[in-house]
Amino acid sequence: MPVVRATWRPPWYAWVLLGLAALALTGKFEPRYLRGHWLVVTPLVVVGAVLLVRKLWELPPAVTMCAALVLNMFSGKWTQFGLGGLPFDRLMIVMVLAMFLLRAPGIARTPPLRVRNVHLLLCLVIMYVIASALAAETLTSETGILSLFDKVGIDPYLMFLLAPAVFAGERERDLLLWVLIVIGAYLGFTAIFESLGPHGLVFPRYIVTIDTELPGHRAGGPFGSSVSEGFATFACVIAAMIAFTKWHDQRKRYFAAVVGVVCVFGCFLTLERGVWIAALAGIVITAVLTRQGRRLLIPGLCAVAVLIGGSLALSPSLYEKTSFRLNDQLSVYDRLNMTAAGVRMVDAKPLFGFGWSTYPTASLSYFREASSYPMNGISTPSICKPAGCIPEVQEPLHDTYLSLAVELGLVGAVLWLGAFLWGIGTGIFSTGVAALRPWKLGLLALAITYLAICPFDPYQAPFPNLLLWVWAGVALGSGPVLQTTRARAPVPIRPLHTTSVA
Repeated sequence: MPVVRATWRPPWYAWVLLGLAALALTGKFEPRYLRGHWLVVTPLVVVGAVLLVRKLWELPPAVTMCAALVLNMFSGKWTQFGLGGLPFDRLMIVMVLAMFLLRAPGIARTPPLRVRNVHLLLCLVIMYVIASALAAETLTSETGILSLFDKVGIDPYLMFLLAPAVFAGERERDLLLWVLIVIGAYLGFTAIFESLGPHGLVFPRYIVTIDTELPGHRAGGPFGSSVSEGFATFACVIAAMIAFTKWHDQRKRYFAAVVGVVCVFGCFLTLERGVWIAALAGIVITAVLTRQGRRLLIPGLCAVAVLIGGSLALSPSLYEKTSFRLNDQLSVYDRLNMTAAGVRMVDAKPLFGFGWSTYPTASLSYFREASSYPMNGISTPSICKPAGCIPEVQEPLHDTYLSLAVELGLVGAVLWLGAFLWGIGTGIFSTGVAALRPWKLGLLALAITYLAICPFDPYQAPFPNLLLWVWAGVALGSGPVLQTTRARAPVPIRPLHTTSVA
């Protein structure tokens, strides 16, 4: 008989105390929500939230983790919804962890968490970054602490630990697949609406405001970043391909195919050359490693070319934006200036760098005006004091590898890259059940795309990191799910690298 783990259901007064604590915190940090009509609305909202949390406590943790993934698309933008700065996505992640630590009913048939050596290395990366931030006195700054969670980061690594157990079952992986398909439909159509119209269909409305600040009206989606939008839509293309090959219902397959096409177009609408190159590299390299991929590669590329070429022919405005973007040299000058400054910084402090999250302030004295292109990449003076005006860096360093070398030194950059390759590589090449093979191939495509984007652009939103490490945890797997009924024994497969040759 299968073993079912003991669980804990909090008593009714524990939920009451949780609601009272939420009201107390609201009164301390957001007292305006306990005045006027909010004095009635806020307690009702808190009661509804407590009831929702209680319901999620009873459900499998896959539901809560999928909710965290959806909410993470709007990370840092909750004030645009009028909800203050409450990090709803991170609260969902914390809840998943609490479900395992406190033995929620939803984990009764979930495999236990398994700590591997790669998790210890990821912890070492986090400790290194914390030490660097402490030495640079940036740990308590808003950008320093948030980037520690998102960019390195604590949230993605935690999801990598939890995901193998959370998505160990076929039903849980199907739920994640459905969530990614729905996310892809939202991101793809939003990219179309914000780039080509009608703009009235764009939700939430803050996206339209951000679009006015992006040159060429590039699609940035809810992230406000065309790079993150491009990676997210590409990941949803991979999810749509998995769903199309896996699902048997024709209507579901058609839906997945439509979402895949829309996401391909949405990825193109980001007008990010680095994203285009990285996505193409991910698809081509992954396809040539499998027999079926090699057979479908040329027809697939031709179909994408027809889709994009036809869109450019039918939309003069899109053709004009794309042509402008392809010929835009200002962003190239930005990268040249930033890269030159970054190289000088690495040369100045090669081993341990300048400290975590210090590039915006430490890089100002390392910019030099070149003779063959204009000085871009830093802003005009905007903070003026009696002693003079201090210029600010407009954007983060547009090279993830160089940025890590500047702030963490070559030691930290190599440590991060080694942990990344080990963690993602474990998900790709580890043995597992046959049902995980599409996820492993998808992870390979995502990893190649991620690594190819890094030299061109910074990741400015947490979603790409979070999605990549969740996917890696799914591909890694954690053994069969505990069930009350007899299930078929999992069919073992060889590591992925052994099937690369037809």
